[in-house]
Amino acid sequence: MIVRKIRPQELKRTMELFAIVFGFPNDSNKSAEEVFEEVSKNPRSRDEKFWSERWAAFEDDGQIMMSYFAVLPYMVQFDGKEYKMAGIGGVASLPQYRRRGGIRGCFEAALPSMYQDGVAFSYLYPFSTAYYRKFGYEMGCEKMQYHVRLSSMERFETSGSIHLLEPGKLLPEEIRQIYRTWQENYNMMVINEDFEYAWVGRSNPVKDQEFTYVYRSGTGIPMGYMTVKTVHEPDGRNLNCTRFCFTCGEGLKGLFQVLLALGSNHEYVTLTLPTDVDMSLFFPEWSSGASARKLYAGMVRVVNVETVLKGARYIGSGKVSISISDGQIKENNGVFEVAFQDGRAVSVQKVCGNGDVDMGINEFSHLIIGNGDVRSMEFMEHVIVHKNKEALGQVFYRKPNMIMEDF
Repeated sequence: MIVRKIRPQELKRTMELFAIVFGFPNDSNKSAEEVFEEVSKNPRSRDEKFWSERWAAFEDDGQIMMSYFAVLPYMVQFDGKEYKMAGIGGVASLPQYRRRGGIRGCFEAALPSMYQDGVAFSYLYPFSTAYYRKFGYEMGCEKMQYHVRLSSMERFETSGSIHLLEPGKLLPEEIRQIYRTWQENYNMMVINEDFEYAWVGRSNPVKDQEFTYVYRSGTGIPMGYMTVKTVHEPDGRNLNCTRFCFTCGEGLKGLFQVLLALGSNHEYVTLTLPTDVDMSLFFPEWSSGASARKLYAGMVRVVNVETVLKGARYIGSGKVSISISDGQIKENNGVFEVAFQDGRAVSVQKVCGNGDVDMGINEFSHLIIGNGDVRSMEFMEHVIVHKNKEALGQVFYRKPNMIMEDF
């Protein structure tokens, strides 16, 4: 088996492989050269712009493609700073080549390459969490999904105004401004670029029956936006929120006013929010009018332990040593001693000897983005705390995290 990045003439084959595996028709009769020329000259998505970041496994002849996936470069927010993140998408193996190690081979080649390219994190949406744990990925961002009877929502007094996105009234800068403020609050939020905002230019509610509303304060400051679509479910004619962002409490309340207005011909709304937003406080009839469930949104992996430890936010001042084991990226193996002061690292270095705690890259990835704390370590099979538990609690504690982009 040969594993490498694809060549220009192989781009079309990755598209065909994706269509075969996932059942999305691709009836293009263009040649491989024409497909490459079209994509390279006029990329319509991040996936097309970075077409060359596709890793593939081939038969020993180097010609017959068995498996591939795309490694899409993003910037993400982590503890108040921006870092490179590699989003894994389009993971596919032709049925006749499954269990031949094609995807494993791609990960074993791609992960060290990511490290050398200065990537700090990688993220993916799994078909199987157990499968991707083999490559160092662990449960990532957590979300709360709410299903709320619209008639049970409380009414708030707001002085702002609501604006619907329509052709000629798309408000792209307002959308960007709201998202930029929102993203700063959560680890793993993608730093959006033009590709991620392309949906704004396509907004056409009359045609698509998807409605995006922007709330502005009484002084004209954009404070929130949401996109809703009607869905017919067993409990009624409902609303599904595919986007929901706000900059402050007034923005949230302003968007609630839109939902309440839509309650005259809809029963429920379903919306997904970060876990730090406690929606139960807004529903007078929570016991009968609303339900909630926690969702995991993908899996995260730290690609460069040293970079992440240098940039992480800590509680107060102290010193800890963390022993990491990583089966794919050798540079991450060892004991990292971290000294921090006033919430930020002053030194991170590899040292000899034993760490205060032993953990795998999976557990480190899960904990450092804020999905657990020192108490959580007691229940993790591959984490052993030896000493310095109080200082470890200054490193590993719960933090808000969220991701809204699919790839």
